[in-house]
Amino acid sequence: MTKEKERKMFVGIVWNCAAELKFILTAILFLFSLITILQFMPIRFSTNLATTCISVPSFSSSTIIDSVSVSISAINASTAVQQPPALVKDELLENGVIKRAFNPFGSAAYNFILMSAYRGGINTFTVMGLASKPLHVYGKPSYLCEWIPNTNDSNMQKHINVTGTKILPDWGYGRVYTVLVVNCTFPIPVGDGVNGGKLLIHATTNGGGDSKFNITDTFLALTESEQDFTNFISTFSKPPKYDFLYCGSSLYGNLSPQRVREWLAFHVRLFGVKSHFVIHDAGGVHEGLMAVLKPWIEKGYVTLQDIRDQERFDGYYHNQFLIVNDCLHKYRFQAKWMFFFDVDEFIFVLKRVLLSLWLIRYRIIHSSPLNKCQCPTSSV
Repeated sequence: MTKEKERKMFVGIVWNCAAELKFILTAILFLFSLITILQFMPIRFSTNLATTCISVPSFSSSTIIDSVSVSISAINASTAVQQPPALVKDELLENGVIKRAFNPFGSAAYNFILMSAYRGGINTFTVMGLASKPLHVYGKPSYLCEWIPNTNDSNMQKHINVTGTKILPDWGYGRVYTVLVVNCTFPIPVGDGVNGGKLLIHATTNGGGDSKFNITDTFLALTESEQDFTNFISTFSKPPKYDFLYCGSSLYGNLSPQRVREWLAFHVRLFGVKSHFVIHDAGGVHEGLMAVLKPWIEKGYVTLQDIRDQERFDGYYHNQFLIVNDCLHKYRFQAKWMFFFDVDEFIFVLKRVLLSLWLIRYRIIHSSPLNKCQCPTSSV
């Protein structure tokens, strides 16, 4: 009885809503029919509507011609700039000989690649860099040093020139580039604590590479302020900051962090608290090795220098001789003793002999006239 009442109630509700349902269904059917019909009807626009929606500017024939002329002129101008130089052609001489032509393009190597320059005394400077190896092996390049003081005093000498002395410390091991050290020693003191100055280098090929041309490249090697000169005199005059300073060669490859940790701890203990280590990263200081070096850097025992950019220039052994010469002249007045060896080498001292005492004995022996080194001291 109850189920029959519920069924009658549901039918009654549907019957009462039948009018509304019919209206909704009719509206939906009409809407979808309209959408279907519109898909097949072509879209037409009147002339006025098209004119209103799309505005086309009018051009006169002279305007179009002028625009085209300007465009062609611009193209010709850009093309003229990019055109290569005219070739020198072979020539038939009067005596019947054919003179062949040679057309050089580009440059195989730089004349000079500057890394650093340091003052070495009141009248001397040292400039470190790379240069074209064939230029030095087969040519005779020269270097002129020029000091220009920063002063407007007419009574003072404006500039002074001196011929630079070139040193090739890599003993012919260079590749495309060789290491070049230029020593500039002026006949009088240059620079002071009142007026700064700058050092220019005039690098001349003297016909090397092309005997038809004598090319001179001038570059700024060093800019020295008044404070820079004062700091140098202070460092030069007072006792060295370190007893021992290590100048490391270029580090590259997949180095073992554990081996470097052992090497560094051993030599810090050997050299003592007044020691310092300059490490040069040529691609070998990876994340694991950096974790080893960082505590020593924070304690002040290690200075890490990123020299990866030198890999652009093809030199011997990651330009090792350039790097150690830079280290030598940068720190030469800050240490009593400087060491140059690799991280796979250890200094061994016999038991009960202090390294400092052994070095004192070494200095006494080698300071005698019979044991003085005759090699130049301005490079490693």
